[in-house]
Amino acid sequence: MEIRENEWWIEWMDLLQHIKRDRAQKKKKQPLTPTLFERISGLVKGYRLGESFLEKCESPADFLLEKEAEFARVREKQPLRIPLFSLAEQEEYALTLAIIAKMNNPYLEFAQSPEEIALSKPLFDLNPALGKEKLERFHFETLLQYEQAKITVRELASRGETGPDLEKKLLANERLPQGSPEKRMEQLQNFMARVEEIQER
Repeated sequence: MEIRENEWWIEWMDLLQHIKRDRAQKKKKQPLTPTLFERISGLVKGYRLGESFLEKCESPADFLLEKEAEFARVREKQPLRIPLFSLAEQEEYALTLAIIAKMNNPYLEFAQSPEEIALSKPLFDLNPALGKEKLERFHFETLLQYEQAKITVRELASRGETGPDLEKKLLANERLPQGSPEKRMEQLQNFMARVEEIQER
């Protein structure tokens, strides 16, 4: 009987210790992260955006440095400090709300520049399942061009304009003519490979 009482007491003490540890974990300070409003408001203020920015967002392609993915450089994001508390003036406040309402997509939470605000929606439309790691690491221009490159490669392959012949030429180190479907396929695949190589580091 005494042994059973001791076992009960030990179990009770273990349970109390577990509850204490659990509460201590919850009390640990969590790092503060800016809200979506604070992020966009910080960009509006930092880049001195005006109402005309909303009109520019109608043509997101204008924000691309390189229109063709095969000639694009891979852009990684640089660290950015976003204020944790917004001190927006009335016009900035109204513009921030208008941008959030107009763009209205989850990738906005990872935008670090006006370009990324504008490119967030077309990127989300192309691939709504990108992971947090990619969105935090690569500029949206690179991610958008990567998604477009995947589509173009599939289209070229489905039309039969590339395939085994391209592999033979590449293995033989033959120079592909500029402007040919094979050359474009090679350039797109090189761009995609560069993105994937950086991602794996």
